[in-house]
Amino acid sequence: MKLKKLLKKLDVFLHADEQLQQDKDEALAKVLKKLKKKEMKLQEAIDLETDELERKFLEQELKIVHSQREKGIGLLSEIRGRNSEKDSKGLVVEE
Repeated sequence: MKLKKLLKKLDVFLHADEQLQQDKDEALAKVLKKLKKKEMKLQEAIDLETDELERKFLEQELKIVHSQREKGIGLLSEIRGRNSEKDSKGLVVEE
């Protein structure tokens, strides 16, 4: 193998953790977007619902979705906080 090819393989190997972290970040961001859409649809359904029992059921579901989304946002900010912490410590992060 040529030197460039070996160096490229070494770089991929050494930065595998960063790539995995970035993949998790992107996947979590996608899930959070879906939860936000679901939250908005539930809120709209609650506003349109006339049956009190059904409305309470939808409100309970909305609370669950909202809490899941809050936990996800906290996790995402923690993940991104660790990434920015690495940047500030002088470690090189390639984009």
